[in-house]
Amino acid sequence: MKPLHLLPPAAALIASGLWLGLQQQSISTLEKETVLLRQHVDAAKQASGDDHSSLASARANGKKGKDPEIIDWKDLANSMAKAERGGMPDMRAMMKLQTKLMSLSGAELTAALDEIAALELSNDARNSLENMLINLLAEKDPKLVLDRYLGKMTENRNGFSGWQIAHAFQKWTGKDSAAAVAWLDGQIAAGKFDSKSLDGKSQSRLQFEGAAISSLLGSDPDAASRRLAALPEDQRRELFEQGMFINFKPGTEKNLAALIREQVPEKEQAKALANSTGMLIHQGGYEKVGKFLYEIEATPEERAEIVKKASSNQLQQLAQQGKVDREAVDKMREWAAQESSPESVDTITGESLGNLWNRQAKWEDSAKLVSELYAEKPSDDLLISFLSGHQASENSNRETSMALAAKISDETKRAEVIARIEGREVRTTVISE
Repeated sequence: MKPLHLLPPAAALIASGLWLGLQQQSISTLEKETVLLRQHVDAAKQASGDDHSSLASARANGKKGKDPEIIDWKDLANSMAKAERGGMPDMRAMMKLQTKLMSLSGAELTAALDEIAALELSNDARNSLENMLINLLAEKDPKLVLDRYLGKMTENRNGFSGWQIAHAFQKWTGKDSAAAVAWLDGQIAAGKFDSKSLDGKSQSRLQFEGAAISSLLGSDPDAASRRLAALPEDQRRELFEQGMFINFKPGTEKNLAALIREQVPEKEQAKALANSTGMLIHQGGYEKVGKFLYEIEATPEERAEIVKKASSNQLQQLAQQGKVDREAVDKMREWAAQESSPESVDTITGESLGNLWNRQAKWEDSAKLVSELYAEKPSDDLLISFLSGHQASENSNRETSMALAAKISDETKRAEVIARIEGREVRTTVISE
């Protein structure tokens, strides 16, 4: 897909909504994109009204709907494939199509999905189209998505993302939590989430449980606690490790913290809290995270983990826009020093820069920033944490990594870092007296 930062702002917005189904997405990315979708859906409703007839009935009667143009799904699939290969699509046509898709009702989207199912398409093309429309349908009628596609998710059919279907469930919990949770319990009782794996774990059920528990945090925190306690301990741990509570509602911060402190082993509580706050930086930046720390009366250990996670998330977000520069790094360091401790800032900085994974973030640019910071204030922690990232040992980066490693003042740690970069182990000789 054409990197969105290379497109004009309006075109990038269109592309981010239109090609939702092209890639498997994390909850964080999906949440940001669906906010944009929701805004467009509302705008389309105001512009066109709600008296949409379904595509199927309009065509059965030999009539055209409000839009005289019929979407050519095969052509759209080809356009999406072209974008995936890096080709530049017709942005005017994309914008027109975006408006059209946003104006479709739930019934029309369902009819469109039926049409796509009947077409002769490759699996990849079909999945891309279906996933794109499912995201749109989840905004209008999440229960319809669940009724239609739950089976495909729980049966692990190719092309269907469990996160995507679970997101539709989460949308439903936001509209009617009691009905959604009751529906989930009915599906569990009917065996729809029974696991076929040897360990008895159902990944799809965990995704739904995360959404159900999140919704209960506001309305019935005791029920949320009982629901979490009913899961095996290893599955409870996985819920927090994978950040399945990142979309908790405003006002439930204290309940979330209480749930974690009650249900998670003490040594794992700080990380569990950090993993659950992944969306905060996207929703309101450092200020939002600071308010969360205040609301939950975070301990020093909890602060350290949450600040480290937020700092990394902020640089990742900026990397998508090509905006990881010295100003951004200095702002992050200043905030981390205020909210955590000055002693941890260099480690947080090194880890955050060393683990940037976005395609728009070049490792050599991060290395230059680290070198600049080190020149101003030498710090082994900064170098060691930066060189701990997996990119430091890649062949193209090894020369720069070795030059940075040579500056580490601690001889033992320097040897360990160099060995890791070279892909070998350090043998420690123990001399007995």
